[in-house]
Amino acid sequence: MALLQESEKQDFWATVVDAGFFKDDFDLKEIEYKPANVSIYAVTGTVIVRRKSTGVSRQYSAGHGIAWLADFETELRGHVFGVA
Repeated sequence: MALLQESEKQDFWATVVDAGFFKDDFDLKEIEYKPANVSIYAVTGTVIVRRKSTGVSRQYSAGHGIAWLADFETELRGHVFGVA
């Protein structure tokens, strides 16, 4: 099971474009946490978003029930990553 579902990735890219940025200017990296010695667990981890042109990156906790995309959009529209 993946940390981010395909629909969540599509929503991320749509958010980038909707805010006036270029998709090619961003990297999206997933880091899934797997607890040791546990066969059944909730998928959790960290999503790292980096804007290539500014070098600004932010980490967001991700997983089932975590609204990391809303936090990203707030920071994106708040110019944390720079202006479009």
